[in-house]
Formats: sequence, C-alpha cells, structure tokens
Amino acid sequence: MGGKAFSQELPSGSFPRLPQHLYQDLKGRLTPLLATVFSLVGVPPEAPGKKDHGDIDFVVAQPIPTGEDVTPELVARVLGAVKSVELDGNRTSHYALELSQEDAMRIPPGSQILPSSQKLYLQVDVRVCLDAEEFERLMVLHGYGDLGIMIGAIARSHGLVLSTKGLKVPSPPPDAPLYLSGSIHAVLDFMDLSVDRWKEGFDRVEQIFAFASTSRLFDPHRLRIPQMHTFTKSVSERTMYHDFLVWTQGQQPAVYCLGAECDAIADALLHFGKKDEWDAAALVRNTRLWLKNNFNGKLVAEWTGLKWRGVKTVMDDVRASAGGEAALVGRPLEDIKNLVLASKTSLKLEEISTEQLH
Repeated sequence: MGGKAFSQELPSGSFPRLPQHLYQDLKGRLTPLLATVFSLVGVPPEAPGKKDHGDIDFVVAQPIPTGEDVTPELVARVLGAVKSVELDGNRTSHYALELSQEDAMRIPPGSQILPSSQKLYLQVDVRVCLDAEEFERLMVLHGYGDLGIMIGAIARSHGLVLSTKGLKVPSPPPDAPLYLSGSIHAVLDFMDLSVDRWKEGFDRVEQIFAFASTSRLFDPHRLRIPQMHTFTKSVSERTMYHDFLVWTQGQQPAVYCLGAECDAIADALLHFGKKDEWDAAALVRNTRLWLKNNFNGKLVAEWTGLKWRGVKTVMDDVRASAGGEAALVGRPLEDIKNLVLASKTSLKLEEISTEQLH
C-alpha cells in the first residue's frame, strides 16, 4: 500500500497499489499539470518488471514565473489534492489525490481491503530540486530501482562518496569532505558509464547489472556481500542491490582495477581539477597535527613550569620570533624546547614554585 504520509488522516487501506497500466496513465495525466508550474518535471525510471506501485514520485525544478510564488500550497491546488503534507524549500512534499470512480474500477479487486463504496486515494510525492543539476542527479540515482545504490557502492569501494549531493572525497576528521562535482554526467563520464546507454533504458534487471559493471571502477573483489545477520534494515530491503552483489561475484574486474597504479581518488582529484585544493587542505591539516603534537600548552608548561598566562605569553613570543607557527613545523622537538626556554628567559618570566602550586 501507499499513503504512508497520510496514515494518521486517511485509512491506510484507502491507498491501493496501482497496477502498471493505471500508474502509467496517472503519471501521464499529472505530468502536464506540474509542467504548468515547473520547467523540469520527471519521474525517475522504474525498475523493469515492476507490476504495481504504491505512489508516484515526481522530481521537479525551475519554477515558472506565473505572478504567484510556486509554493507547495500552489502545487496542491494544481494537482487537485484533498490532503497534503507541505514542506517549503528544496524538499519533498506529499499530496493525497482522490481517485475517480473510473480509475478506482481499474484497481484489481484483490488490491482493495476496504468496501467498494469507500473512497480511494493516490499519494503523489513531489521533490523540488534546487536546480537542473540536482534534477538530473535524482533522475539518475533514483532511477531503475537500485541502480543508483550500485553505482554508489562501486564508487565507495574506491574511497569515493557518491550521493544525491554529488561526488566527494572524504577528508580525515574534523575536515569536511572535498566536493568534486555535482554534475551526474561528469561523474558517469569519470566512472566510464555511458549516459547514452542509460537513456536507452533497461528491459531486464540483468541489463542494469551489466551496465553498472561497465564502469572502469568495477571490481567485484571490493564489493562484499554482507552476511544476513549484519544487514541493516535498509540493505536487507534492497533485494535488487543484494542480487547485484551476488551477481558480481561471477564477474571479472575492469581492466583499470587490475593495474598497479589503480588509485581512483588520485585520478578523481586530477579529473575534476581538485588536486591543488586537496594538497593545500592536506598541508593545513598536517601543520595543525604537527603543532598539536609538538607545540602545545601542555608541553610548554612542562618545559617552563609556567601557569597558563605565562604559557600563552611564551607561545605568542615564539610564534612572533619564528615568523609564524607554520615556520616551526618539521623542526626537531629539542629545537622547539630551546626556543621556548629562550623566550622565557628573554621575557624574564619565573616558573611557579611548589608552594605556589599548592
């Protein structure tokens, strides 16, 4: 059943699953309505062989200026919704549409658990995208069942992160990941997955598996099949993804993955022009770590016997005399200690006696 967003307002049994022919018909009728308020309207392609559907998931972008702000409330009116769960901004709003008697008659008898006189509804979800780039990402990554999860798993097996936000390289904490690209076309090109082949569509699940395996990053040895007791709920419910993992174990790795210089992160940084940014962040990170371990308040206090105010004064003086703390990086620890003690002497600071400490 669909209608999960309205379980508190409408009977759950009033949202029957839609047979394929009715689903396609309703999608075809609703698309032109949304196209009156959005320039880009689409539904991510369904998995091949799917016989029925719980709801219709639209992806939209680029509101059309009509003299009225394109709000979730306006979308509800355009769709003729009787109930709605509206979320502003670039999020997903949910709409309940009452099915006409004619459409309700097309629901197989076994799909209804309410009396035939009961009203039936359809849940329509509308995800408003920030721009055309996000629209394209969602159309690809949410299309053809679990294909987006498969592509993401292949990227992740090489240390890359692909999500509906784009492609990223994780950085060591606490640094944020480095954003590589939000263009799904550019990402697929990097992974050597043909956009033209994706546009042709897939008639069988095995074709989807084969398409994912054409990526130059495909390596079944990196894709592990979790034991059933280790599955998270989300993974265990993804039967197509699980079947893909099983299928991969009989396949050969891409030629790229067999090479000694297979380093997808390094290749991605070069491909997307991010190597300089990555190296600069690494330098800052390494400098911060070195200073944390070799020039910190605890060490200075141990060397000088000073309290926190004196420690700060000495550290500021050492930084100034060295031309910045970055100039200290890489020097032997004994040199740092000597600089600290020389600063203490020149500043004529006295260490704390045992009596003062107590």
